[in-house]
Amino acid sequence: MNLGDLELRSAHHKRPPVQRVYTDELPPPPSRAQLDDCPSLSSSISEAPTVIPWVAPTSQQTTPQGSFDTIRPEIQRSSIGTNEEAYASSAPLVVRFDEEQIRNTEIAASKRAPKMEEIDSESSPPTPTDDTPYIRFAIDQLTRDEEISASQRPSTSTSSESYPVDRIIPDYGLGYLSTKQQREELALTRKHRSTPTPEGRLFAFNPTRPLSEHSPSHPSPIPPRQLLSATPESFIPVDAPTHTPKYPTLTFVPTILRPASMITLFIICLLMITALMFCAIYSTYHNGLYEWSGGIYGGRYFLFGFLPQIFAACIFVYVQGVMSATTRIMPYTLMAMDNAEDRAGALFLGIFPRSMLLPRWERPFAIDVSTSLFWLTIFTIPLQSCLFSVIQVNGVWRWTTVQGVAWTLVAIYILALVGIVMSGLFWFHRVTGLIWDPRSLADIFALLPRSNSLGDYPGTDIMANKSEIRNRLASRSDRLGYWMTQHRSQGLFYCIGEEGASTRRYTLASGKISEKFAAAVTYADVEQNAAAYTTEARFRHIPWQLRDTFVIFWVVAGFLTLLALFIVSFLPSTALRNGFPPLVEAAPNRAGFSSANFLYSFIPSVLGMLLYLFFQSLDMTLRKLQPWADLSSPEGATAERSLLLEYTAALPIQCTLVALRDGHMRVALVSLLSFLFILLPVLAGGIFFPLTIPTNEVVMLPNLPAFYICLTILILYVFGLAAFLPSRQSLRLPHAVDSLAEIVSFVYGSRLLEDAAFRAPRSKADLVTRLMATHRDTGRAPRYGFGLYRGRHGKDCLGIEKLSRQGSPVLMMGEEPEPPIERPPMSHSRVRVTPGRGIPITIRGPYV
Repeated sequence: MNLGDLELRSAHHKRPPVQRVYTDELPPPPSRAQLDDCPSLSSSISEAPTVIPWVAPTSQQTTPQGSFDTIRPEIQRSSIGTNEEAYASSAPLVVRFDEEQIRNTEIAASKRAPKMEEIDSESSPPTPTDDTPYIRFAIDQLTRDEEISASQRPSTSTSSESYPVDRIIPDYGLGYLSTKQQREELALTRKHRSTPTPEGRLFAFNPTRPLSEHSPSHPSPIPPRQLLSATPESFIPVDAPTHTPKYPTLTFVPTILRPASMITLFIICLLMITALMFCAIYSTYHNGLYEWSGGIYGGRYFLFGFLPQIFAACIFVYVQGVMSATTRIMPYTLMAMDNAEDRAGALFLGIFPRSMLLPRWERPFAIDVSTSLFWLTIFTIPLQSCLFSVIQVNGVWRWTTVQGVAWTLVAIYILALVGIVMSGLFWFHRVTGLIWDPRSLADIFALLPRSNSLGDYPGTDIMANKSEIRNRLASRSDRLGYWMTQHRSQGLFYCIGEEGASTRRYTLASGKISEKFAAAVTYADVEQNAAAYTTEARFRHIPWQLRDTFVIFWVVAGFLTLLALFIVSFLPSTALRNGFPPLVEAAPNRAGFSSANFLYSFIPSVLGMLLYLFFQSLDMTLRKLQPWADLSSPEGATAERSLLLEYTAALPIQCTLVALRDGHMRVALVSLLSFLFILLPVLAGGIFFPLTIPTNEVVMLPNLPAFYICLTILILYVFGLAAFLPSRQSLRLPHAVDSLAEIVSFVYGSRLLEDAAFRAPRSKADLVTRLMATHRDTGRAPRYGFGLYRGRHGKDCLGIEKLSRQGSPVLMMGEEPEPPIERPPMSHSRVRVTPGRGIPITIRGPYV
């Protein structure tokens, strides 16, 4: 058949009424010879009132019932009425044509044609849609006779069943794409498309339907009847409705990133720039600022030797708070973006503050630039410590400003201003995808109950590192925001989801709603799955700072350094109170710069800053692991002491007070010391100052009160390092928990996501109230544990689960092998795991 010789003159979009006739009313099916002698369609209309359609072999064409279902619009579905049972039947159909009605239909269609042309000429061109699946369907129907005749011939590579072209088009339920092809097509299209509006969303259904009577008011097609149970619903992203209290806007930004806070930081930096410029200019035109008096123990020495560092430390802590909040909400902000490429990789970004020892670039360009500019502020405290020096003017020593240092600080603070402006503009009216601040584990879990993106997570709980999890979750671009499905009656819902992927499906069994999974779990799978959950895998990971070798090294190195400092400081022959020669030029030049003053002020302050930043990383590591340590205890922990802990987002003093209230003494001690150690760079930069002694020698003399305070802080530093020696086994996990993907891997199979406490909370207060509510029978708050449990999909999982009142459904794994745990006998056969291979337990049915 040559399709190029065909000419389509007209088509009637009205279909004649169809009357269903049951099978017992039909004559016996004709033979193949009788069908060859059948009259044409035109003759059958005028000669025979009944037409029996030819039923082609099922191996060569789509069945008439399935074909009609595929393209049947919703209006026709509702018009079937009492014949619905007959429609669903697989019996052959008899079509009766009414000639008078056909002529009336043609006249009505000819009258409407000019109107449709006028509408088409006045309106803009429609959005182009890809009808390739329907075109192929039509070609298959037109050429089915040829296919039937060719069925006797051997198939070749050029058969009509295979197309040599890779498809990147949706299938729309016609059955021409396999599940694997659809998956690859979803990933490819999601990578190169964005979803700005609901009408243009990726995977929105094609509103153009062949042979359909649908009006433009029905843009979404309904899946075929036979595919309703096989084709799951898809997630369709939508924007939050405006002026609707039920659906708040997803523009939450932490207080420290809001315009008022950023303007405050901008003003503080501007005041610092103004003060530095005033000091630099005034001392140039007035031969210094003040006369030297009172020595290194007077008030003026405190004013010029320590106060500048204190002001710089306040700004530095403020900047750290801005960077911490930015790190915390950046993954959610990326997932709320419309572009799929922007969302890619957001699951693997760190959500906890990290050390400022080195800058990091892994966010949007504006945030990368502002973070790099903020990172320069680590040099402000050391530079402020050598900002002022003394010069001799007409035989009188006067305090003056070191010009080079002052203008360097001005440049750094101007760059910080640029970073503040860029960061403030980025967060101004930014859609972050958040309703409240995600400061705890519970805030993350509240985004998952309705998520459809958990199907790829099985097995990630026992993976060793982020790279393995990233490989498992490759080609993903999860989105955070509001969603809907094809069934609008379900309304909008808020969660982390995968655009175009199917929804999670549930079933009702024994009066209990449970999630439905694609494949049943066999006990061979259970045995293979359980063998992977070994004690070694459970306690595999601990941050490198807290490993045995490093912790012991920190403590020993700190103790030896402190001992050497004490010996050098108080040994009579080397006592620091007598001073020591500077070994470099001590006399200042005309700009006030003294090599000795700069060396013995800047270097000690830099060392103090390094100690402060290093201990801060240890503090943050302990803060983020403390909830997991409580969950790993044999009796579990309440939500207040685990899921709701906000140590990583709390302010320094606030963290200490909350940790004392919750009984986490080590966290309280370490967080307090971490904040106290900011005094190390502040005081170390002002300890030494060059002075002339009565023997006319220039020596570096210490400010003894500041020196003794520094020694005390260093003693506390060693004690703080020693606090990490005990009870580190509970801090071990199968892998790190620095990103969203790593955290979700420990809860993807948990029935915690089905708990009412996490079911669409309206606010953070609502979530906290639900989790802290006590049981009406026992009067106790629910407890949660971390260990091995039987997941919702029927397989073993490592992660967080809610402990039941009858007993823990979570197997708390110890460091040493334990005897097998006997479960109540079940009707099915046992699957025993050898203690040497996996967890020493005997599996007898589900744990929960």
